[in-house]
Amino acid sequence: ESCLGGILKCVSVLCCNKAGGHDLKNKGELKDFASNLMEFANNDTKVDVTLSDMYVGLKMLARVQGERRVEAIRNLHKASLNKDIEETVVVDPGDYTKTSVTDRRALLITPARNRNSILTLKANDEDEGFYVVEKNVLSPSNEDDVRILKNAAHFSIYAQYIYFHVRDVATMDFGLAEDSTSFFRDIETILEDHSYSMASVGMEQTQLMHANFFNGICQTPYAILLDGSVKSVVVAVRGTSSLEDWVVDLQYVPLPLDQVGKVVGYGPALEGHHCHKGVLSRAKWLYNDIKKNRVLKRLFSDESPYRNYDLTVVGHSLGGGCAQVLSLMLRPSYPTLKCFAYEPPGCILDDKLAGECEEFITSIVRNDDLVPRITQQNLETLRDEFFDVVARMKISKIKVFQDVRVPCADEDLQRRNAGVLYPKGQASRDTPFYSQIRKFRTERAEKNKQGEVSVKLYIPGKLIHVVDAPGSETTKYVPYWANRYDFNQVVLSKSMLSDHAIPDLVSILKSIDLEEYHEHATFQTSDVTEETKYRFIGEFICCSYPHGKVPLILTLSSIIAIILSILSNQVCKFVTRTTTIVYPNGTTVPGTGVSAGLYSYALQQCINPNACDRSDAEDLEDSKYCQPYPGIVERDSNWTASNVFSALSVVFGVLGIVILSFSTCTKMKRNKWIIGCVLFLMATLSQGLQFLFLNSDLCKTWTHPITGALSIADCSLSTGGYYGVSATVLWFVSAVGCAHMTRSLG
Repeated sequence: ESCLGGILKCVSVLCCNKAGGHDLKNKGELKDFASNLMEFANNDTKVDVTLSDMYVGLKMLARVQGERRVEAIRNLHKASLNKDIEETVVVDPGDYTKTSVTDRRALLITPARNRNSILTLKANDEDEGFYVVEKNVLSPSNEDDVRILKNAAHFSIYAQYIYFHVRDVATMDFGLAEDSTSFFRDIETILEDHSYSMASVGMEQTQLMHANFFNGICQTPYAILLDGSVKSVVVAVRGTSSLEDWVVDLQYVPLPLDQVGKVVGYGPALEGHHCHKGVLSRAKWLYNDIKKNRVLKRLFSDESPYRNYDLTVVGHSLGGGCAQVLSLMLRPSYPTLKCFAYEPPGCILDDKLAGECEEFITSIVRNDDLVPRITQQNLETLRDEFFDVVARMKISKIKVFQDVRVPCADEDLQRRNAGVLYPKGQASRDTPFYSQIRKFRTERAEKNKQGEVSVKLYIPGKLIHVVDAPGSETTKYVPYWANRYDFNQVVLSKSMLSDHAIPDLVSILKSIDLEEYHEHATFQTSDVTEETKYRFIGEFICCSYPHGKVPLILTLSSIIAIILSILSNQVCKFVTRTTTIVYPNGTTVPGTGVSAGLYSYALQQCINPNACDRSDAEDLEDSKYCQPYPGIVERDSNWTASNVFSALSVVFGVLGIVILSFSTCTKMKRNKWIIGCVLFLMATLSQGLQFLFLNSDLCKTWTHPITGALSIADCSLSTGGYYGVSATVLWFVSAVGCAHMTRSLG
């Protein structure tokens, strides 16, 4: 507990308290989480697991989950072909619509407009597989479904805006001081004063009535607003946004609600029921603060023009859980209250009480969102499956690491997993790691027998699960009725964190049209379309080599080429220029030798000044100093063209290297390889045209205009020239390699 508290305080200091932490006293706030963590990790038994084990283990577990889902879909597809799908599909207990065998088989091929239900996968509690469950979708012909979805979309904006927008409006529009923690209005004039509109954020018919912005362990930011467009008073509770909120999230042990029921007006009705400890502490503070400021009481008083308005409580993430429990506490005073919780935590109320809240609470979960699936039971299941996967690995960890970094298509999951893992139950049991796991599980079983059975907590109310249905052009979204037992497994996927974002969920809910036509593709094991072939394009994993090692070789060769190309341009030894001067009287003398580059030159000097034959190259050496050409030296068209093409070779080469570098980390389509091939061919051509320098006036015979002496020049390749030749060859090799990759992708 002290360690966890110290870590959070350090984070707070490093963030200059921008992430909160001022209310963390390290005096028992993390006691329950520390205790659960010790139980979760079973501190009595040490299991040798490193960070690298956790990485490869979780990546492999994600692939194992994917293989189980694919297997369930394959079984369903086979059953549909054999017309025995009745034995494969389970009708959800909460769905009372009975469907015939023929109708269920038709679910695989009919468009969504004609469906009353869809088939989804549910984790099996008894084993590690999945089974297919039939679920009712929200129907455009059902008035309750249409109304609930419309309200969920409308009020979702409040769950988003309570994070930042409400504070911004109060500060910029209503003059609230920057360091103020509360926004108050005169309770006596609150019914008549309409000057606190939220119009600056696009909510013209919404009035801000009250807000708290202080964030502590028990205190949480919330706002009371008046929405004239739907005639509703809205209480919006902010979700996790500070270190204090994270601490409250971690206080997920169940607490009894006996005393709470007596205080809020339920009497003994809540006796024997339990709630998330951290959420309950926040909900109690919210309940007391709302009673204290009397804003709700004033708005629903007999003299209020808003007395017939509805009351709606909303929140996202931790705020959604607080909104659910606050709604439960306020309902005796406001019987028509409704609550919309967006992606709430998965452990709020006990099973029976969660079911009794269906009349007034609606929870919305998107896709594979992690937060609604975090419960003590799910985490223990994830831990046990993780240990099992690590124990089943039959190749070295470094090879597993290399394998999991390469994206894996659905049709390859079974083959790829079999190459890494032993079949279930066939792993060697003589390893030290397996012995540790066996001892760990034995001790956990003994503790579970001796200890008190923990109360399982669930998401309360009705549940709408919004799933992504990718189409040919855009992604569509299908909402269906789920139940609190559906989220019994942590789904390890790429979107498990991003699915929790409230701005995305707001946009999705507003875009859903129940009348819209959706097509759902049937799983086919033999159909490998162009889309399937490139389904992992865009997934960037450094050094995963999705195209094999050829792109790596091409990248290295092109990097060497660019280095050689730059050196050939910059050195002052591209060619060695020797001259012989023939005077009109026939006298011949050797001229001054020069090492000439594209932009600078170096004079040649005698190695031994006392015995030097300037006509003999062995007696000469280059000066150690390069110097730019003087202004009197005029560059002809060949020299200028050589400079231009040398620069272009670098530009084309760099662009090609960028494409090749990406090919070692992500799968690329054929057209990208074609572009790379063209770039390297252009680099090859430009590098070759650099040798126009050999045809410049610098390397030609010319006559001195005054003395009439004839200067016979001869240029031969020097160091820079050889660099240029090597770069030309390597550019061409890279172009051929890209052409090979283009051809292999057909």
